[in-house]
Amino acid sequence: MSLIQIDHVCKQYMMGGETIRALDDVSLVIEQGEFVAIMGPSGSGKSTLMNIIGCLDVSDTGSYVLDGKAINQMKDWQLAEIRNRKIGFVFQNFNLLPRLSAYENVELPLIYRGMTRKEREPLVLKALEAVDLVERRKHLPSELSGGQQQRVAIARTLAGDPAIILADEPTGALDSKTGIEIMDIFARLNDQGRTIILITHDHAIAQQAKRVVRFRDGRLLEGV
Repeated sequence: MSLIQIDHVCKQYMMGGETIRALDDVSLVIEQGEFVAIMGPSGSGKSTLMNIIGCLDVSDTGSYVLDGKAINQMKDWQLAEIRNRKIGFVFQNFNLLPRLSAYENVELPLIYRGMTRKEREPLVLKALEAVDLVERRKHLPSELSGGQQQRVAIARTLAGDPAIILADEPTGALDSKTGIEIMDIFARLNDQGRTIILITHDHAIAQQAKRVVRFRDGRLLEGV
């Protein structure tokens, strides 16, 4: 059974009195352990698809099955549980809490899970070690470079041991050299068996994935 199976999904929004079809009959299968880039210009539908894959939104029609479970039939609290347990998010602007140290930012999702301090500590340190930031664990985000902040964000995701990592333009706020370093981390994580789904409009970044899915006007063009 595929990890992600999306069948004939449609999603519409109302904008200025006009109906916008963000996703138009989209079908996509992603297997466990794949590294997939979803590529397209702004407004093409790729971010809407990411929100649906990440259980941040649900489709109007069609079906989405994640690891054998029908997502469309779940209640909000069940979707929140899926996000917390199965899906890790990495965003362009890092989304770190400025008053928390690197360690505390990585630790926070584990606190939400109800884990004890003793349970959390080895997971946090292991995640920071995976991105080479243990020595800077006490630093605030403002004391870290952009690349280091993104590595903290990746560590925060890793600490929860998600089945899927969704990365939305993860190199968009970084210079090209730092972007390459971040993509090397994703490649290494994928080599370890993690499923990576990368949203990007950058052709050079997309080509570092093992499969590219292209979007335009809410529809898949190729790479399925």
